[in-house]
Amino acid sequence: MKGGLGNQMFQYAAGRCLSVMNKVPLALDKGSYEPRQADMYGLGGLNVDALEATPEMIPQPGFIGKVINRLAPVPMRRIFKESSLEFDPLFFKVKPPVYLKGYWQSWKYFEPVKHLIRQDFQFSIRFSENIMAKAAELRSKESVAVHFRRGDYTNSEAASFHGACGPAYYEEAVKRFPGATFCIFTNDPAWVKDNLPAGISYEILSGSLTHTQYEDLFLMSQCRHQVIANSSFSWWAAWLNDYEGRQVVAPLKWYATEELNVHNLVPSDWQRI
Repeated sequence: MKGGLGNQMFQYAAGRCLSVMNKVPLALDKGSYEPRQADMYGLGGLNVDALEATPEMIPQPGFIGKVINRLAPVPMRRIFKESSLEFDPLFFKVKPPVYLKGYWQSWKYFEPVKHLIRQDFQFSIRFSENIMAKAAELRSKESVAVHFRRGDYTNSEAASFHGACGPAYYEEAVKRFPGATFCIFTNDPAWVKDNLPAGISYEILSGSLTHTQYEDLFLMSQCRHQVIANSSFSWWAAWLNDYEGRQVVAPLKWYATEELNVHNLVPSDWQRI
């Protein structure tokens, strides 16, 4: 496992799909978070169905082993590494035991078990009365969750890879929801206040009502509609939204570098601008 909560959810969902299709347990390698980054592991707040990988489960092949693994037919590989950011249909030819290496950021990797993923991604923690009351309010009205991912996306290294959605994207997105109440989730409220489109009704929930990533993810998913950033975190908030008439707006450009922009990350019924 690697990355933040949104990335972890993609990795879990892909692994869960293979485990169910092959009728074997799923084990998660949390070694990259221990001990210094243990607080970055986020799946503990969800109802995931997985074991913790033991050292014996984690392959450590030498150079020759890596070459043999790479040359072997896909069903015989003990390590299956993501070859690119695009969806790889060979994924479903993999047979256990196998160690998955990659981010697996496409809904296609878990489409066959999407009903199970929705169950697994129910929260295992109890939210406060204030959070639950807000969730009920958001479900009852024309609410739109708007996610601004800045913070780490604005340093030079991350910006050159991810980029950050600018004011023009959000200005165009909110036009699609006339009369709605916009609920803002962000790690940079000062920038948001200075760059929000004029004339909209909004409230910033991050840092005022919500104080954890689970509270943010939960309330974002409870809004009727979503305007997401180029972020796996808000991607999952939109995907978990089960409102029948939902609209999701996502950025057409997910990565700063054009050749990295993929075609199977965003479901076809989401709007892209």
